[in-house]
Amino acid sequence: MLWCSPVIMMTMLTTIQAWSPTGTFASHRHMCRAQQPRMDFFQDMKRGLTKLTAGDYDEQAVRAMIERDIQRKPCLMYSTTSCPFCKQAKQILDDMNAIYTNVELDVAEDGAAIRTELSSIIDRTSVPAVFIGGQFVGGANDGGLGGVLTLHSKGELAPLLVKAGSLTATQRI
Repeated sequence: MLWCSPVIMMTMLTTIQAWSPTGTFASHRHMCRAQQPRMDFFQDMKRGLTKLTAGDYDEQAVRAMIERDIQRKPCLMYSTTSCPFCKQAKQILDDMNAIYTNVELDVAEDGAAIRTELSSIIDRTSVPAVFIGGQFVGGANDGGLGGVLTLHSKGELAPLLVKAGSLTATQRI
C-alpha cells in the first residue's frame, strides 16, 4: 500500500486540473467560486449502479416504452412503495382527485430497467419522477418545474393537470 503524507495529499488536491463551465481547463485553486465545475461523479456512479442492478434488458425497447407512456398518459408518476417523497407526491395528487398512472419501480417486473432508462431521460436516479402532459415536472419538491409539492403550493399544479386532462375544472373545487 502506498502511503502519502497529508500535506502532500492536500497539495496534490489543490492543484488538480478541473473542467470549468467556460469550457477551459483551469487550476482548481484559481477558479472563482461561481465557476466551480459541476460534480457529476456521484450522479454517474448512481446511474452505473442502477444499470448494474437492472441486469440484461432491451434498452431501446424499455426507453421506447417509457417515452410512449410519457407522451400518452396525462399524468404519470414513477415511484417506489417505501419512498416518503413519493408518498407525499401521491397524497397531493390523491387529495386533488387527479387521474394519474403510478408505476411502482420496486414492484414492477421490469422496474430496475425502467429506472435505469428513466435516469438517462431525466438526468437523475431519484424518485418520484412526475410527468404531466408529457413534461417532466420534477419529483416531490425539486427538479423539472420544481416538483409536485412546490407547484401545488404555488397554485400551478392544478392548471397543469387540467390542461393535460388529468383533472377537470370542477374537480378543483
